[in-house]
Amino acid sequence: MKRKISIILAAVMLVSCVFAGCGKTETPAAGDASNGNSSASRYTIGINTWGSGVPVLDMFGDAKQYTLETLGNTVSRMSDDFTADKELQNVQNMCASGVDGIVFQAAAVSTVPQIGTECANAKIPFAFDVFVGENPDLEKLAANNEYYCGAIDLDMVSDGAAIAQMAYDNGCRAACMIGGNIGDNNMDQRSQGFTERFTALGGTVLAEARCTDNSECPTKAMDMLSANKNADCVYCFVGDYIEGTLTAKDNLSMNDLQIYVSCVDEGTANYIKDGTVVGGNDGISLASYISSTLVLNYLAGHKIVDENGKAPRLSTHPFRVDQNNVENYIKVFFSDSAKPFTKGMLENLVYTTNPNVSYQDYVDLIANIDLDYMLKANGLA
Repeated sequence: MKRKISIILAAVMLVSCVFAGCGKTETPAAGDASNGNSSASRYTIGINTWGSGVPVLDMFGDAKQYTLETLGNTVSRMSDDFTADKELQNVQNMCASGVDGIVFQAAAVSTVPQIGTECANAKIPFAFDVFVGENPDLEKLAANNEYYCGAIDLDMVSDGAAIAQMAYDNGCRAACMIGGNIGDNNMDQRSQGFTERFTALGGTVLAEARCTDNSECPTKAMDMLSANKNADCVYCFVGDYIEGTLTAKDNLSMNDLQIYVSCVDEGTANYIKDGTVVGGNDGISLASYISSTLVLNYLAGHKIVDENGKAPRLSTHPFRVDQNNVENYIKVFFSDSAKPFTKGMLENLVYTTNPNVSYQDYVDLIANIDLDYMLKANGLA
């Protein structure tokens, strides 16, 4: 009789376990990964880019995809096609498809609160990179949305200021600037940084042209430089505006005009290599390598929080690219021989392979990473 009762109890327990979902793979709690086991659960992560076919935007998407796939995850990648409506639609589609996490670029800026609502309703952890919206919106998410994992971008004011210093040190005193839409933080903050530093040093900003996209650059650069032929340099806020500026320079025979740029891409790097562009900054894509690890740590049950217990707000710092280091820059960012982030660097930021990872690890990495750091990590220096 006792044996029969034991068999019946075992059968009941088995049925209960099945209906309770004992066979389902759940998000591991923090203690589940404490042994640093890299074979922990793998996830499907949704990512987006503001558009496709623009080198620097594709680079951001490629960076996130590299990080996630290197760490063994699957990527669902979408393009916003340069519209706010498509941006919101993409995050809604990601939530509806049941992705485990989202690493998003809120280039439309105003979409940030709605993105937070969509992810919270779907109980999907999310983070922002590069295009992160306005700080007040991020502060509200950090205070009220448990699924918000943080935001990381480039310090664009410092980016513009560093270019101003470079141009001034090279003898420039009269500058023009050109870039994308007014209202785009990536453009506005670079303009601010350059203008503040250049004028503080004693230089003059003669004019600034802003474009809805780079197709307007040749005409607007021509108009700007035609009216300011005493300019000795032009600051392009992103590599997309190099080609149009060079065309205007050639058409006006302004042979001594120096060109500077932020957001160096592969084509611009080659212009720096041959001297067509004097120099520039990069560091913006580093955010796209780091941001995904914030979501992966949440999924591992180990959410990264700052000293106030909130999802972190981080900014990388620009590093210089000129003829002295451009070949190494190309080697790290645009070849198969190296990567800005090695597998080991990424694993050090993820709880499943580094159970001691903390907010301070992110702070320390961001404070120290530059091209030399990346060369050493790849065994090239």
